[in-house]
Amino acid sequence: MIGVNKMEKKKTNIIYLIVKIMFMLLSIASSLIFGVSAIGTNFLPMKYIVLFVIGIFILNIILGLMLLTKKKVLNIISMILIILFSVVFFVGYKYLNKTMNVLYEIISVKEEHTNYVVLTLADSEINDLNGLENHNVGVVEIGSDKLIKEVKKTNIFGYKKYASVGEVIYGLELKEVDAIIITLTMYNLLLEENSEYETILKKLGEYEVIGKDETVESDVKIGESFILYISGLDSRDLSFLSQVGLSDVNILAVVNPTTHKVLLINIPRDYYVQVHGTTGLKDKLTHAGIYGLESSLKTVEDLFDININVYLKLNFGAVTTLVDAIDGIDVYSDQGFNSSHMRGWYVKKGMNHMDGAKALAFARERYAYSSGDRHRGKNQQDVIAAIINKVSQEKKYLLKYTDILESIQPYISTNFKIENVQALVKDQLDTMPKWQVESIAVNGTNSTNYTYSWPRQRTYVMVPIQETIDEAKEKISSVMKEGQ
Repeated sequence: MIGVNKMEKKKTNIIYLIVKIMFMLLSIASSLIFGVSAIGTNFLPMKYIVLFVIGIFILNIILGLMLLTKKKVLNIISMILIILFSVVFFVGYKYLNKTMNVLYEIISVKEEHTNYVVLTLADSEINDLNGLENHNVGVVEIGSDKLIKEVKKTNIFGYKKYASVGEVIYGLELKEVDAIIITLTMYNLLLEENSEYETILKKLGEYEVIGKDETVESDVKIGESFILYISGLDSRDLSFLSQVGLSDVNILAVVNPTTHKVLLINIPRDYYVQVHGTTGLKDKLTHAGIYGLESSLKTVEDLFDININVYLKLNFGAVTTLVDAIDGIDVYSDQGFNSSHMRGWYVKKGMNHMDGAKALAFARERYAYSSGDRHRGKNQQDVIAAIINKVSQEKKYLLKYTDILESIQPYISTNFKIENVQALVKDQLDTMPKWQVESIAVNGTNSTNYTYSWPRQRTYVMVPIQETIDEAKEKISSVMKEGQ
């Protein structure tokens, strides 16, 4: 009987030892997996990596010693701690993994959609796409190669290329072509500029072209100053990131990672400038976006005589999605008005709680103000500030940051490289510097003129005041060179 009890006790001790070993392995495995993941992000400075490794090593030594002792109380405490730390490490690993996946999604080259409409004159005998066989169709020359290739998969007809959206419209009116194909953004802009086209034209069909952004790669060098161009596209379809659209937000961010200074330069959407690659009439800066991001980027480079190193393009859908993801924002309006972009919504003077749709409408508002686009730039800055305040003041949104990033990533495109992001984060964690941010805006005078996109119709433009551009150039040069 005594021998049996000894056997059972020995068996129990072996099982208990195995349990201890399993807990120790769990502790080592969970800490290693989290540690390798954290170091693998390449966000941590070396001093934090050393502290992290030492901390993990000491933690496992302490837990191991507690497990090896013969005191069951310490054994149980050690097991409980291992379970708690393993859960923390697992959650941390999950967050890090998701963060990196979302980050890679944001900086990866995305497939972008462009919707086209096929139009003819209202009195034309052609009523559908099949009726265009053996006819000529007008297209805008910039970006037409992809369109023509896509159309030829289902329909065959001749093409005539025009320099601008305005010229292709006039070509149809003069009956140089039997129909035209323009982007949905161009079509909506056309109706906005002249509502009579709703009765002059009729729609024959639509096409969707899916392609990848082919804008030149980033040339940001780690540790050196760079210029970021932010383009906010009003593509009139917020469900996806479009290749083209009115570039209603145009901001330059001049970043010096050595002095930790950022200069933000707001450029009015209606700035009357020479669109890159064109001759003759100037155009609104916003119109450059309907010919593609590179057209806008190169136009801004020409305006300030600079080299833009990297871009960030976002659809206005990013704004609505982000604001909704943080349960709305509170924004101060310095005057009351009826929204031009949301029927039935009166924006009161004072604080207004806004969901995503209202925040976007507020950011786009210009008709309610005597200063027009100048005030819209201020509204956009107020919306950005409200988002930052909401996220920074309420911890629950910091805890769900991966979900927020994941929700807006389909509407964002950038050529920023992962190693540049890692370098900025690592520098921030290493010294925790306080960044100095200065915001300025170039200015202009109100006028009307013919534009490259609409060469036969006068429209509102803002003629640049050269002194404000020269001042911006000097500030750009100063921020870029300081400390380098």
